[in-house]
Amino acid sequence: MVASKYLNDIDVKSSVGVVCKSKSFGDFKIVEYNGCYNVAIEFLETGYRKSCDAKEVKTGSVKDKLLPTVLDIGIVGDKYHTKINGKNIKEYRHWFNMLNRCYNESLHLKQPTYAGCKTSENFNHYTYFYEWCNEQIGFDNEGWHLDKDLLIKGNKIYSENTCVFLPLEINSLLSGNDKVRGNFPIGVSWHKASNKYSASVNEFNKQKHLGLFDNEIDAFRKYKQAKEYQIKNMAEIYKGLVDPRAYEALMNYQVEIDD
Repeated sequence: MVASKYLNDIDVKSSVGVVCKSKSFGDFKIVEYNGCYNVAIEFLETGYRKSCDAKEVKTGSVKDKLLPTVLDIGIVGDKYHTKINGKNIKEYRHWFNMLNRCYNESLHLKQPTYAGCKTSENFNHYTYFYEWCNEQIGFDNEGWHLDKDLLIKGNKIYSENTCVFLPLEINSLLSGNDKVRGNFPIGVSWHKASNKYSASVNEFNKQKHLGLFDNEIDAFRKYKQAKEYQIKNMAEIYKGLVDPRAYEALMNYQVEIDD
């Protein structure tokens, strides 16, 4: 039996086995009645079971937490909270922001580097991501960010094998700025007054001039040398504080001309 809409006109106690419609989460079946505040239901699409009160059943205001309701890909589940005192918790913020970077097409118009990014099947599940986060070095540190690019350069997939938590200091060090450099190699600009190519590197939020060169390749090589020195120095500062995989990747980091 399928209810035409909800069960407003039906006695829930006598409706065990009845299939009815929820407002937004598809059809569900009443499995058991253990009192008006303990009605067991099962969603037909996912098999998700939960207990609710009879009023929720009657109005169809029940939710299937195994459906991908976050940006049509993320599955919240019912094991962990997403909020405490009305505020999103850290695990959920990281999870939602990751999904938003991957699947929010409006964001891609503003930040096109995220176009084409995806999450692994495991990371689509908040439960899995929550538990993974709490096993990671640096997750509890204030201001540390989820990074997908350091371990595998140019990586587009967020997964347990590609992501680490990094302090903002390292994240900023590894970030390029296409708008500033224009069409020149990274770290290189045109110095009009001297009619030469200039190499510079960001140091303590200021541009440090590295010299003037007759061609952009030589200018880039100077930048590459200085930047890789910075990165290795930062690796030593954070040795033992970041994931060992991150330390190794920083020590072996190669600056490329098309970064």
